Amino acid sequence: MFFRVDYAMSVLFVGFVAGLVLSPATKNLSAGRLGRRYYTAVFIVLLLRISISVYAILVGGANTVGGFLGDVLALLFAGLFGVAARRIDTREFLTESSVFDALFMTLAFTFSLAGVGKMFSLTPMTEFFTQSGYSVTFLKFIIVAEIFGSLGLLLPWTRPLALCGLTVDMFGAVLTHIHNGDPLNDSTGAIGLLIRLIAVGFLWELHRRNEKSSSAIRSTILAVTAVSAACLLLALVGGFGVRRLSPPISSVVAPASMR
Repeated sequence: MFFRVDYAMSVLFVGFVAGLVLSPATKNLSAGRLGRRYYTAVFIVLLLRISISVYAILVGGANTVGGFLGDVLALLFAGLFGVAARRIDTREFLTESSVFDALFMTLAFTFSLAGVGKMFSLTPMTEFFTQSGYSVTFLKFIIVAEIFGSLGLLLPWTRPLALCGLTVDMFGAVLTHIHNGDPLNDSTGAIGLLIRLIAVGFLWELHRRNEKSSSAIRSTILAVTAVSAACLLLALVGGFGVRRLSPPISSVVAPASMR
């Protein structure tokens, strides 16, 4: 039986392997043409998921189909790297503009949905935040930050800042669950988004560097690792500071999953 983290990682693994298997079939497609096909596939799945998610938020009830489409997006994300791994133009394909647009569009939708979802479930989210030692004001800040961060992912000149801010947000979510003593499964969504944010950040930085040498890849890895570590530290210090400034909580009850 799979736990949620195991399942999420399994979906990514299956998607990557499927990409490896299907990669030879794409060898006659240019990076640009294949990138546009990837964008189209992601756009269609996102459109379906947006429609179903909005319906679920307004009407209520379980969003099983939306969860399935989320798995499809995860398969497409991992499959992208599987396909790229066996192509001779790996870097050109992964940094193709259509691929970038698809990746940022997916992240933007995910975080905007998270922010809107919190707005429509203020009671349980307020309970979670107060039980975690945070204030209601901080919850409102997170909602606004995720919505504006998702918009920032759609604008090329604000993407680096949005990536960093949302990475701090997801590290904060994981650290909050650790602070609360929650099971790892409660951090599944945040862990999955951290993987995507860091991967997209790596591709963005690699695209920014014009060099095509192996040293450019190494320096990109070091740069992204350093920024990720800084985001983790900021989330750790920020979470501690917000708890110190929040009103005292009389008792702490084990909260449900934040995502």
